[in-house]
Amino acid sequence: MGWKRDREEIRQLMAARPDPEGKHGNESQEAQAVNAELDRKLRAQPVWRRGRFLYDD
Repeated sequence: MGWKRDREEIRQLMAARPDPEGKHGNESQEAQAVNAELDRKLRAQPVWRRGRFLYDD
């Protein structure tokens, strides 16, 4: 059940990003920390699962 917990944590991190679209160039410490954690969690997933998180509607 680890991947289900990871999936939920990734969704929460994606929702918590201060600048989700990256259009405003938000480089605050909070944004960097959230993006670093999100990147770490996504890299731990298989490639096909990463694509579903990034490109799923």
